[in-house]
Amino acid sequence: MKVKIYVPEIECESCVKLIERKFKAVQGIESLKVHDDSADITYDESLVKPEVLVQTIKDLGFRADVRPFERKTIKERLKDLKANKTKYELELKGISYAFATFLLLVLLQVTAYFAFLKNIPNFISVYGWWILYLDISVVALTAALWHFSSYKAKITCMVGMMVGMTFGMQTGMMLGAVIGATNGFFTGALVGMILGVAVGAFAGKCCGVMGIMEGMMAGVMGGTMGAMISVMMLFDHILLFMPVFILINIIILFGLSYMLFEEVVENKEVKKVKIDFATFASVCVIVTGVLFAIILYAPKSLGVGFI
Repeated sequence: MKVKIYVPEIECESCVKLIERKFKAVQGIESLKVHDDSADITYDESLVKPEVLVQTIKDLGFRADVRPFERKTIKERLKDLKANKTKYELELKGISYAFATFLLLVLLQVTAYFAFLKNIPNFISVYGWWILYLDISVVALTAALWHFSSYKAKITCMVGMMVGMTFGMQTGMMLGAVIGATNGFFTGALVGMILGVAVGAFAGKCCGVMGIMEGMMAGVMGGTMGAMISVMMLFDHILLFMPVFILINIIILFGLSYMLFEEVVENKEVKKVKIDFATFASVCVIVTGVLFAIILYAPKSLGVGFI
């Protein structure tokens, strides 16, 4: 008997070899040909059943089925969202969490300003925009990480490495750029690199050591590059540059969440993990508070902090 099993997560030759090695231990396989998105198998139906073949591939962390998987375009996904809001309950909850937490951060910072920060000379003109970008960056990164952590599923090596790299790079870039503009290259690069490496490793561990390494390397690059960008543009229209920079980074994070939904969440075997608003907001408040203190009190390089 012959069967075609669709496997949309086959990304490279390593995936092909992994599947081929797995089937060497399965009795009844007469021939196997792995393609870019499927596997053609000839088997002895007296020794093995099609559902066993499908499960064998699933055990490796790939989606697999005898029917093709459908991937929706963004337009189709938005249409599906309007028609099936319960299906996207977690995503809608994450958006509401992000907006509510952003407003909470602004409220806390306004309170802090009138309580004791207004005595700092030129506080609003020197730090105002950067605190806003700090809030946006922390909330956006936390929301993307929350979305990723809210689903438990087997993730392929290629997708896992992309997750680690993106989180590491965007964390380092966004936070490194903000701290670099207020404190200079040394502090900005150091803070951005440490946070980028930590977040990249945390996200990348979903696919093992390779994902951790990719996440850490991206964090090193993102942290140093983010601080370098802001310092180099400090007196060259940086306040016009930053909205575009932050927006593009947010779009990248949104794209990552979209990819995760298409590649992972549509898998019926995915499990949802409850992460409540208190946890989400607490993480944002603590991280923002620590970075806020770094902006105010950490060493500053000559010439920064007075834009």
